[in-house]
Amino acid sequence: METVIFSIGILALIAGLMTRHYMIGGIVSVAAFLGYFSLSETGSWLSLIMFAVGTILVIAEIFLPTYGILGVLGLLFGAGGMVGQNGSFAAGLIDIVIGALVGIVTFYILVKLGYKMPFNEKIVLHNALNKERGFQSQTVDMQAYMGQAAVTITPLRPTGKATFPNGQILEVVSDNEIIGADESVTVVTIRNNQLFVRRSTHGH
Repeated sequence: METVIFSIGILALIAGLMTRHYMIGGIVSVAAFLGYFSLSETGSWLSLIMFAVGTILVIAEIFLPTYGILGVLGLLFGAGGMVGQNGSFAAGLIDIVIGALVGIVTFYILVKLGYKMPFNEKIVLHNALNKERGFQSQTVDMQAYMGQAAVTITPLRPTGKATFPNGQILEVVSDNEIIGADESVTVVTIRNNQLFVRRSTHGH
């Protein structure tokens, strides 16, 4: 039972990060991890704190790449917390392996559905998105696009491309659902210099 709860926490954490539903994923994963650490008689607050610190360090590595330094430290802290929780290295290793498999499968499925980790846009160079093909550098004033209508040219799962009335093709992010290509959308908010859109209620 504890292993299932821990796996749910891993699944919720990855799903929350990749689908940008940070609040929902965070609440579910925290609840699952708290449940996991409260079920075992061998667990302690120290084990929970070590695991929490490890999780925070791994997430920090995702958003602030440090060439793996924070990631490795996070894994060590997390593993230490798991071992302390289970009272033995073997039992902790089993939960870690099962949780890792669940995480890998979740990540694979979401990638196939078109989702990606939030750091991809910072470290991946998007080739062939040049001016000659109609793509514009996204260094323009994003605030100018607030409330504007656009038409998607790729599916938004949740990130994709849309063309605006001024002819620019920019990257946009679906705010609440998967949106297909050639659909009318409206910019509803701007966060971290990204345009978040929703499907328009009227046709285009």
